[in-house]
Amino acid sequence: MNRASYFPLLILVFGMTFIFSCKNDDGGGGPDLTPEQQQTAKLLGIWVTGTVTQEVDGDVTLDRFSDFSIEFNADAQGDNRTYSIINTGGEAFETGANKAWNYVAGNLGKLENVASGFQFDVQLSENDTKLKINLSVDPSGSPLGRVTNTTGGYEFNLVKQ
Repeated sequence: MNRASYFPLLILVFGMTFIFSCKNDDGGGGPDLTPEQQQTAKLLGIWVTGTVTQEVDGDVTLDRFSDFSIEFNADAQGDNRTYSIINTGGEAFETGANKAWNYVAGNLGKLENVASGFQFDVQLSENDTKLKINLSVDPSGSPLGRVTNTTGGYEFNLVKQ
Protein backbone atom coordinates (compact mmCIF):
# COMPACT_ATOMS: atom_id res chain seq x y z
CA MET A 1 0.00 0.00 0.00
CA ASN A 2 1.47 3.34 -0.99
CA ARG A 3 1.39 6.55 1.01
CA ALA A 4 -1.22 8.20 -1.22
CA SER A 5 -3.84 5.63 -0.18
CA TYR A 6 -3.35 6.58 3.49
CA PHE A 7 -4.05 10.26 2.84
CA PRO A 8 -7.91 10.05 2.70
CA LEU A 9 -7.89 7.85 5.81
CA LEU A 10 -5.64 10.32 7.62
CA ILE A 11 -7.91 13.25 6.69
CA LEU A 12 -10.94 11.30 7.94
CA VAL A 13 -9.27 10.52 11.29
CA PHE A 14 -8.19 14.13 11.85
CA GLY A 15 -11.62 15.42 10.83
CA MET A 16 -13.43 13.07 13.20
CA THR A 17 -11.04 13.96 16.03
CA PHE A 18 -11.66 17.66 15.45
CA ILE A 19 -15.44 17.27 15.35
CA PHE A 20 -15.64 15.21 18.54
CA SER A 21 -13.23 17.47 20.42
CA CYS A 22 -15.31 20.60 19.83
CA LYS A 23 -17.57 21.59 22.72
CA ASN A 24 -21.16 22.60 22.23
CA ASP A 25 -21.03 26.13 23.67
CA ASP A 26 -24.14 28.28 23.79
CA GLY A 27 -22.03 31.43 24.12
CA GLY A 28 -23.40 32.20 27.57
CA GLY A 29 -20.09 31.61 29.26
CA GLY A 30 -21.76 30.57 32.49
CA PRO A 31 -23.87 27.90 34.09
CA ASP A 32 -27.51 27.43 33.18
CA LEU A 33 -29.89 29.41 35.37
CA THR A 34 -32.62 27.69 37.37
CA PRO A 35 -36.22 28.73 36.66
CA GLU A 36 -36.21 30.65 39.97
CA GLN A 37 -33.05 32.56 38.98
CA GLN A 38 -34.55 33.31 35.55
CA GLN A 39 -37.75 34.67 37.11
CA THR A 40 -35.79 36.75 39.62
CA ALA A 41 -33.67 38.24 36.82
CA LYS A 42 -36.86 39.27 34.98
CA LEU A 43 -38.24 41.01 38.08
CA LEU A 44 -35.10 43.02 38.85
CA GLY A 45 -35.37 46.76 38.36
CA ILE A 46 -37.83 49.57 38.90
CA TRP A 47 -41.50 49.14 37.98
CA VAL A 48 -43.75 52.20 37.75
CA THR A 49 -47.52 52.47 37.71
CA GLY A 50 -49.41 52.04 34.49
CA THR A 51 -52.83 51.62 36.12
CA VAL A 52 -54.08 50.46 39.51
CA THR A 53 -57.49 48.99 40.06
CA GLN A 54 -58.56 49.09 43.66
CA GLU A 55 -61.69 47.32 44.88
CA VAL A 56 -62.28 48.42 48.46
CA ASP A 57 -65.45 47.39 50.21
CA GLY A 58 -67.18 47.00 46.84
CA ASP A 59 -66.07 50.35 45.36
CA VAL A 60 -63.61 50.38 42.45
CA THR A 61 -61.16 53.24 41.98
CA LEU A 62 -58.42 53.73 39.45
CA ASP A 63 -56.56 56.87 40.51
CA ARG A 64 -55.21 56.52 44.04
CA PHE A 65 -51.72 55.17 43.29
CA SER A 66 -50.48 57.16 40.31
CA ASP A 67 -47.05 57.68 41.88
CA PHE A 68 -46.55 54.08 43.07
CA SER A 69 -43.32 52.33 42.10
CA ILE A 70 -41.51 49.25 43.35
CA GLU A 71 -37.92 48.12 42.88
CA PHE A 72 -36.83 44.47 43.03
CA ASN A 73 -33.19 43.66 43.85
CA ALA A 74 -31.10 40.52 44.34
CA ASP A 75 -27.45 39.53 44.48
CA ALA A 76 -25.61 38.10 41.47
CA GLN A 77 -26.83 34.56 42.23
CA GLY A 78 -30.47 35.68 42.46
CA ASP A 79 -30.48 35.27 46.24
CA ASN A 80 -30.83 37.86 49.02
CA ARG A 81 -33.90 39.24 47.26
CA THR A 82 -35.41 42.53 48.42
CA TYR A 83 -38.07 44.94 47.25
CA SER A 84 -38.47 48.61 48.05
CA ILE A 85 -41.51 50.84 47.68
CA ILE A 86 -40.00 53.95 46.13
CA ASN A 87 -43.07 56.17 46.26
CA THR A 88 -46.32 55.68 48.10
CA GLY A 89 -47.97 52.32 48.31
CA GLY A 90 -51.05 53.84 49.87
CA GLU A 91 -52.68 51.36 52.16
CA ALA A 92 -52.01 48.45 49.81
CA PHE A 93 -48.27 47.91 50.34
CA GLU A 94 -46.09 48.32 53.38
CA THR A 95 -43.89 51.26 52.47
CA GLY A 96 -40.16 51.29 52.96
CA ALA A 97 -36.94 49.89 51.63
CA ASN A 98 -35.21 46.53 51.41
CA LYS A 99 -37.96 44.16 52.43
CA ALA A 100 -36.72 40.58 52.00
CA TRP A 101 -38.92 38.34 49.85
CA ASN A 102 -39.06 34.74 48.68
CA TYR A 103 -41.18 32.66 46.36
CA VAL A 104 -44.05 30.89 48.13
CA ALA A 105 -43.59 27.10 48.06
CA GLY A 106 -41.69 27.24 44.75
CA ASN A 107 -44.50 29.13 43.00
CA LEU A 108 -42.76 31.67 40.73
CA GLY A 109 -45.96 33.70 40.53
CA LYS A 110 -46.39 34.25 44.28
CA LEU A 111 -44.04 36.34 46.43
CA GLU A 112 -43.91 36.69 50.20
CA ASN A 113 -42.43 39.35 52.46
CA VAL A 114 -40.20 37.26 54.72
CA ALA A 115 -40.73 39.36 57.87
CA SER A 116 -44.50 39.94 57.73
CA GLY A 117 -45.79 37.01 55.69
CA PHE A 118 -47.50 39.49 53.32
CA GLN A 119 -48.10 37.67 50.00
CA PHE A 120 -48.83 38.99 46.55
CA ASP A 121 -49.18 37.49 43.09
CA VAL A 122 -46.99 38.58 40.18
CA GLN A 123 -47.43 37.99 36.46
CA LEU A 124 -45.05 39.16 33.73
CA SER A 125 -46.20 39.86 30.17
CA GLU A 126 -45.21 41.54 26.90
CA ASN A 127 -41.61 40.30 26.79
CA ASP A 128 -41.27 40.86 30.54
CA THR A 129 -41.82 44.63 30.24
CA LYS A 130 -45.17 44.63 32.06
CA LEU A 131 -45.85 43.33 35.55
CA LYS A 132 -49.21 42.73 37.19
CA ILE A 133 -49.31 42.53 41.00
CA ASN A 134 -52.48 41.29 42.71
CA LEU A 135 -53.08 41.31 46.45
CA SER A 136 -55.94 41.24 48.91
CA VAL A 137 -56.53 42.72 52.33
CA ASP A 138 -58.97 40.89 54.61
CA PRO A 139 -61.57 42.57 56.89
CA SER A 140 -59.11 42.84 59.79
CA GLY A 141 -56.61 44.70 57.63
CA SER A 142 -54.37 41.64 57.51
CA PRO A 143 -51.79 40.82 56.37
CA LEU A 144 -50.80 44.48 56.19
CA GLY A 145 -51.92 45.65 59.61
CA ARG A 146 -53.95 48.42 58.00
CA VAL A 147 -57.35 49.75 58.95
CA THR A 148 -60.46 47.87 57.91
CA ASN A 149 -61.55 50.44 55.31
CA THR A 150 -58.81 49.08 53.06
CA THR A 151 -60.47 45.66 52.78
CA GLY A 152 -60.51 44.39 49.23
CA GLY A 153 -58.40 43.61 46.23
CA TYR A 154 -55.72 45.55 44.43
CA GLU A 155 -54.37 45.08 40.91
CA PHE A 156 -51.22 47.03 40.06
CA ASN A 157 -50.36 47.10 36.35
CA LEU A 158 -46.75 48.22 36.16
CA VAL A 159 -44.27 49.03 33.42
CA LYS A 160 -40.53 48.42 33.65
CA GLN A 161 -38.62 51.67 33.79
